[in-house]
Amino acid sequence: MKLFTKYNRIAITTSVIIFMAGSFAFYLTLRYVMIRQLDEVLRTERAEILQYLNEHHELPEMLNTKDQWSVVRRTTQPLERMVFATEKGINPHEHEKEWMRKIQFTLQVHDELYEIAIYKSQEGTDDMIKLIILIAIVMIALILLAGNLINRTLLKKLWKPFYHTIDTIKEYQLTQDKALRLPGTGVEEFTLLNASVSNMTERAQHEYQVLKEFTGNAAHEMQTPLAVIATHADALMQDEQLLHRHAASIASIEQSVGKLAKLNQSLLLLAKIEHGRFELNQEVRWDELLQQKLNEWQELITGQHLKVSLSIVPVATVFHEHLADIVISNLLNNSIRYNIAGGHIAITLNQESFSIANTSSLSSLDTSKLFNRFFRQSGTGPDGNGLGLSIIKQVCGLAHYRIKYRYTDQQHVFTIFFSNSDKPSDF
Repeated sequence: MKLFTKYNRIAITTSVIIFMAGSFAFYLTLRYVMIRQLDEVLRTERAEILQYLNEHHELPEMLNTKDQWSVVRRTTQPLERMVFATEKGINPHEHEKEWMRKIQFTLQVHDELYEIAIYKSQEGTDDMIKLIILIAIVMIALILLAGNLINRTLLKKLWKPFYHTIDTIKEYQLTQDKALRLPGTGVEEFTLLNASVSNMTERAQHEYQVLKEFTGNAAHEMQTPLAVIATHADALMQDEQLLHRHAASIASIEQSVGKLAKLNQSLLLLAKIEHGRFELNQEVRWDELLQQKLNEWQELITGQHLKVSLSIVPVATVFHEHLADIVISNLLNNSIRYNIAGGHIAITLNQESFSIANTSSLSSLDTSKLFNRFFRQSGTGPDGNGLGLSIIKQVCGLAHYRIKYRYTDQQHVFTIFFSNSDKPSDF
């Protein structure tokens, strides 16, 4: 959930609760004031009756209207004090039930005791309260709506530098070999964030360059010692007496030297890619190169009784012949090496993508580490150096291709998209 959405929900919920509580309190206060006004009117009516009684020693003639009427009757039970009450009754003029306010008191006229009740209709008062409450609700709704629109517009504008920073960080890659440039903003917090991120990436860039140079230099310096060891290992294998006594040790040395040489070549290749030593200006016929690689690996494919299905169309891209060879070789090698005897390999090549799917005894691969250097999935053999997929990832990044992995129908599927579309392969 976005920060603005979360803030908006809390702000609107809090505002609605406060306004509802305020409206209820406003209603009670307004009703109390209006009832007190009705009581004042009724009290005035009683005072006028008392004044008339004192002057004329008789009750005045009661004039009834649709909003006010009186009921006078003889009684023997005097009231200790006047009584105010609200009740629902029949309006004698409207002949409808409605809420009314009344004052009730007793008066002594000569020898007779009278109970007088004066009623005042509350319909007008209730209508006025309803109108005021309706206006208040509409005003509250307008205030909330206006506040929400203002907050949405204002916060969106205020947070714009932040999202620009996030987009820039998403696009940034250490391999681009250029510093991350984040502009200053008018907001102190965002300016501080941009400065901190720029400093952090600058340090990371420096450390990455140091590491990259170290890797390249180390791989380069290893070539001569490896060549010397390989040469001496070959010389030892020519000595039959020595080979007879130390065949296992010499074979182990030769195998280790071979793995080191392969690892060294992979590291040198990565260093060259990162240093931009390859110019992507050659026309590569992927269909022809793929067919060539299949012919080269045919002996291994036949040896494992693998069934290969092809769905290939002629595809040519501006790329690098050697890098395309590496990509196809690594993917094809993995599909054979980690396949099962009698398994299946499906290869699809079209204008949008190149895909290889293969059966395997391995379960789904860890996609979070799959393209990391020296990552080896649990269950894979000791062969390989864990750099093959990392090299493919680097090569694809260099050409702005995208590689995706998925595990479906118990098959591992690697797809390289030649463009930025997410269109899946055909198999």
